[in-house]
Amino acid sequence: MNITETQYFAAYTQLTLVAPFKKHLETGSPYGNETREEYNSKMDFYEFMDAIKEGKIVNEDLARETSHFHNKILDDKMRYGGDPFFNAEVAKIIQKAFKLGLVGKNEELIAKYEQSI
Repeated sequence: MNITETQYFAAYTQLTLVAPFKKHLETGSPYGNETREEYNSKMDFYEFMDAIKEGKIVNEDLARETSHFHNKILDDKMRYGGDPFFNAEVAKIIQKAFKLGLVGKNEELIAKYEQSI
């Protein structure tokens, strides 16, 4: 089965929007208060998709198995979130992002891919 752009986008949004919002709900940490520079330094969707497709480890120090935090989000998606085949592919993308070192210790996508090489 081919992974669709929509599945990549679902993984991307989990790493850029869902994770920080979940942390905000759980800990009260700030959400959405980033500066223009912080926003502009983020990896965009197409950089993310290219990094996953390329399959090279971007940051060895961050390369690891999917965190408990993200596994919980993925479990909830599988349990409550519609099409299980779609969600299984999204989970594979997120797992690959972790193995390639694209997810920081803060559970969010790292800064721009080009700057990380």
